[in-house]
Amino acid sequence: MLLTRKKPLVIFFALAYAIAWICWLPLVLSRTGLGLLPIIVPIPYVIVGTYAPLIAALLTQQLFNHDLKAFRLSTSWKRLVAGLIIGPLLIAFTFVFLTSLLMTRGSFAAWHWQAFNSYPLQIAYRHSILMAGPVGEEPGWRGYALPKLQASLGPTLASLVLGCLWFGWHLPLFLIPAWTSASMLTFALIVIGLSFLMTFGFNISGSSVIVAVIMHATFNASPKVLGDFLNSAEVRENPSPELMISLAFIGAAILVGAFTRGRLAMSKGAT
Repeated sequence: MLLTRKKPLVIFFALAYAIAWICWLPLVLSRTGLGLLPIIVPIPYVIVGTYAPLIAALLTQQLFNHDLKAFRLSTSWKRLVAGLIIGPLLIAFTFVFLTSLLMTRGSFAAWHWQAFNSYPLQIAYRHSILMAGPVGEEPGWRGYALPKLQASLGPTLASLVLGCLWFGWHLPLFLIPAWTSASMLTFALIVIGLSFLMTFGFNISGSSVIVAVIMHATFNASPKVLGDFLNSAEVRENPSPELMISLAFIGAAILVGAFTRGRLAMSKGAT
């Protein structure tokens, strides 16, 4: 039974990596990346590769189950609403509030709490936040892979494994100087911590990929909100903001894991 569960996952991750890395190859080789090709491919081209997990999930589901039911949109309205409230709030609390606690050197009174009001606008902004990652990634990572990983490994180890694989999937993008200001280690810590929080929100929602998409979109919108939140505050220059963010997410993951005793809101009867 365990081997049967693992084989589709091996195929899924192999496809998710291969499709994305092939899609990103022109960008990496262009002047935007390594400069081996005499062309300029703009950074937004990254979006093309972000649909690899969705495509991989549909292909693997068709291969092994002969249908396209690779993920759930929702189960019950109550669980969906709970996930849509708790999941994004947890991401915003971690990215903005916990990070600000670590970054602020002066008075907390300088924080601009109204910055949180901009989240809906940031998430909806030109639809780019949803398009650049969440819609293409989450049906694969959380919708398809996470339930199978949790059934085999349990929620805690599943979150760790998925977080590591999620980080590894991004590796070619580190060859593009303008893609991120975070180091590989810092980025890995952020993604792994985020993976635990995503599992928690996903499980609360009853395995809704809609909640996973919105949580991911909230994460993508958070840097601008964080900047507005700390606009007038006295902040530390060292360590780097990226490291502070990574510490916030690892800390939040530990707290959520301890609070749920490692279950991360996974139902006892879930398989």
